[in-house]
Amino acid sequence: MQVVRCDEAQLDVIAELFNDYRIFYELPSDVPACRAFIQQKRSVIFLLLDNDGQAVGFSQLYPGICSLGMRHYHYLSDLYVAKSERQNGYARHLMNYLTDHFAHEGSQRLTLETATTNRIVQKLYESLGYEREETYITYHQQLKTPV
Repeated sequence: MQVVRCDEAQLDVIAELFNDYRIFYELPSDVPACRAFIQQKRSVIFLLLDNDGQAVGFSQLYPGICSLGMRHYHYLSDLYVAKSERQNGYARHLMNYLTDHFAHEGSQRLTLETATTNRIVQKLYESLGYEREETYITYHQQLKTPV
């Protein structure tokens, strides 16, 4: 297994995986929109390759700042392993890579969310030492886009 930071050379591969990830969350397929979104370069994306160099998963993270800790952190927005490759240790490998990578970079923490129904990945995160939020309450408000 190998993890590589994505650049333009992997754009088509990552767009396909990102599209599959969105389909997993029951959103419509739209590879061109996925490609355009990734091309905005607002995130850091890591591609996970199997032993034959084939892409099997990815992670997409966004940088943030913790004002209380006065340090940067990364928000893990997306973690995906192709359905045919699950239960082979790929997600664990990628998560361990991210932890090591961002610790060496000086990040304060990795923060993530997942669907309450995604019990499998919750078990993974907890086995890696992630703690379920008990202190803070998260609020969201969906904004209306002006016409």
